[in-house]
Amino acid sequence: MLRRYTAKIRAKRIELHYFKQLHRFRRLKLILTVGAPALAAGWLLVLAARGDQTIYTSGPVSTAHAMFGLQCGQCHAPAQAANQAGPARRGFWLRVSEQACLTCHDAPVHHANEIFTPGCNTCHVEHEGHVVLASMSDRHCTRCHADLKTRDAATGYERSIRSFHAGHPEFAVTVKDKTRLLRVRLDDAARLKDTAQMKLNHQKHLKAGLKGVDELKARKGTKGLSATPAGLQLACSYCHQPDARQAYLAPIRYALHCGPACHPLDFDARLPGAEVPHDRPLITRAFLREAFTSAFEQCQPLQKAEGGGGDRATEELKTRCQELGLIKGAEEAERPRGRVGRREEPEEVASPQQWVAAQIQSAEATLFKQKCEFCHTLTSAPEKLPEVALPAIPVRWLSHSRFDHGIHRVLACAECHRAAQSTATTDVLLPSIATCRECHRAGGGTRSGCVECHLYHDKTRERDLNGPFTIRELATGAPQPAAARPPRSGS
Repeated sequence: MLRRYTAKIRAKRIELHYFKQLHRFRRLKLILTVGAPALAAGWLLVLAARGDQTIYTSGPVSTAHAMFGLQCGQCHAPAQAANQAGPARRGFWLRVSEQACLTCHDAPVHHANEIFTPGCNTCHVEHEGHVVLASMSDRHCTRCHADLKTRDAATGYERSIRSFHAGHPEFAVTVKDKTRLLRVRLDDAARLKDTAQMKLNHQKHLKAGLKGVDELKARKGTKGLSATPAGLQLACSYCHQPDARQAYLAPIRYALHCGPACHPLDFDARLPGAEVPHDRPLITRAFLREAFTSAFEQCQPLQKAEGGGGDRATEELKTRCQELGLIKGAEEAERPRGRVGRREEPEEVASPQQWVAAQIQSAEATLFKQKCEFCHTLTSAPEKLPEVALPAIPVRWLSHSRFDHGIHRVLACAECHRAAQSTATTDVLLPSIATCRECHRAGGGTRSGCVECHLYHDKTRERDLNGPFTIRELATGAPQPAAARPPRSGS
């Protein structure tokens, strides 16, 4: 049998210079070895040309810094220490200096007698994602407050606070004792007194069918009023309204919350609609002098007029002048009784000045005794106007912490404030720490970290930036020429 494949035939099937050709695997390896770095270098060049520093970040920055998060140089700038000679340090892995943080967040230290002042980045760790840097764990606070030590060994604070549920004392408020300001805990019933210098009964104000509430509805509507089977009732929100930030409550004002529907300052039933302003006694007296002088002058033409008759307005004026004793009528008119009641009138008008002085004296006796002293404490002295103790209602009771009424608005006021049981002006109606722990409880409930109520820095003393940057500067870090800058507020 003839053999089909010979050695010569097989030799022809083999490329004799195959060893000079690069194997496909090696070719691919060579391409990757050269191409990948070239591609990476090109990518870096493109990013550098676009000013994009994403590849250098170790993670997203916090929410407040997200605007310039890709501009590393905003924070990782070379720092030059005040006592350091020579050029400032530079480098690709340059750490963020305290100076970079204080450029925008300049603020005083926590306490003057603290023995340890942590650096900014000790507590506020960046590149942890879009988080709020101020929301830190309790360990940053308890590092000192779990065993509090000070330079002078003096402190007005608890020395061992490990958390809101371990070692935290009862809340304390600032009250005034004559000339001193005292810190009094809410569980110190003997010393805890509201020194607001007002006379107020919360329980009475929360009763249904109070005098003036129906008129209040006619004047302002039903906002702040509650309908009950016994009639209309003031709601807490009628007087205690949130401020613009919805966090704290706005001050109580007479014009908005007290009068004139409920506590009008009328002073003479013979002058219907006339009310003195809610102001100092000196202003009150000036208003009374003007009101009675004007009434006297209006009645003067009627003294010389003879006979009766006239339009309705003239007849009403004539009746009022007769009630004031400035003109004599044919018969003594029946004098109406108003809120203030009927007063004794001088039989004869000796002179305009004497008549006005007598009316002022009578009106002031009614006003100060029946109106002003109903809410305020007055100090009287012979031949002098009384002095009114100005209200001193605290705007913030817990001055060492913060509280947001807006967040807690889902709760009924009575859950925290026992106003319906308060009959004394001196009652302090703040909730105790036990009430807060019902929601902010350990092992569940809502958050109870230190930063929920306390601030490390004194924000009131923080430097005001007052708008020095433009949007482009914040977004890109590129400085703008002076001509492109908008005018600063107040300039």
